[in-house]
Amino acid sequence: MKEYNLEYLNSLIENKVEENLNLEYKASGALGKQNNKTTEISKDVSSLANSDGGIIIYGIAEDNNNHLPKEISPVDRNQYSNEWLEQIIQSKIRPRLNDFKIHPIDIDTENVVYVVQINKSNTAHQADDKRYYKRFNFQSTAMYDYEVRDILNRNKNPIISLDFKFENQLKEIVIYAINSGAVYAKYVNVKFIISKSICDFEYYDSHDHKTFQINTDNTIRDLLATQFSGSDKYGPSRYVPILPRQRFELIKIKLTDFAFDHDNILEWEIFCDNSQPIAGKVRFADLLK
Repeated sequence: MKEYNLEYLNSLIENKVEENLNLEYKASGALGKQNNKTTEISKDVSSLANSDGGIIIYGIAEDNNNHLPKEISPVDRNQYSNEWLEQIIQSKIRPRLNDFKIHPIDIDTENVVYVVQINKSNTAHQADDKRYYKRFNFQSTAMYDYEVRDILNRNKNPIISLDFKFENQLKEIVIYAINSGAVYAKYVNVKFIISKSICDFEYYDSHDHKTFQINTDNTIRDLLATQFSGSDKYGPSRYVPILPRQRFELIKIKLTDFAFDHDNILEWEIFCDNSQPIAGKVRFADLLK
């Protein structure tokens, strides 16, 4: 979990970290008790929840509207407390938004910067002006009807992502499927395209002369009997549903000495129940970061 402190704020300014889909800067003047300002807060926060989640920093001013952080513009905590901001977010957004956290960063005894961390929601949230917003091109923009319907469908299908864990002093990698959705995943299948420099197993299908294709799923086989000869008897494969917020070990791969070379890429495509396939890739060495 990222630590939000004064050092973090200064690093954003010094490194000129630009606003993006998951990051927004707001000067202290963005907070106010007038109706138009509290409505604006509801728009900005709900748009992140409706999109991919992220953080809004109340207390950093932008540099001439070019989406770069200029300086700390602290909030008067006596006028706008942590509790006040939390109450505005919860009372001005419908349905009520609960999956967020406010991190206060003290500047001095009177002034503070609020980092509001908002997670991606599994439903669509309406701002105080009775509209639905998404994060697009550095701002909150109104959503079309089909976009609202797409968000509402998040609750109907599992949301599967991958998690990677290294073991045995980086000699093995374990890959898990994680269900971050609101319903359980019955069938999960993941196709990996992995460089032959990363692993060297002859029984994997060769995708081309440089890569293997590895297919995995959420199945197990029960041990029925242990034979003295060493050839244990197993039952047929069966699917193990992945419950919300749970994970399933897909595969454990032994790594070669060249696994972390610069050009090794791990690609995947995730198939799950009625969800749309999800593709992704990462430079293998970046998994260590």
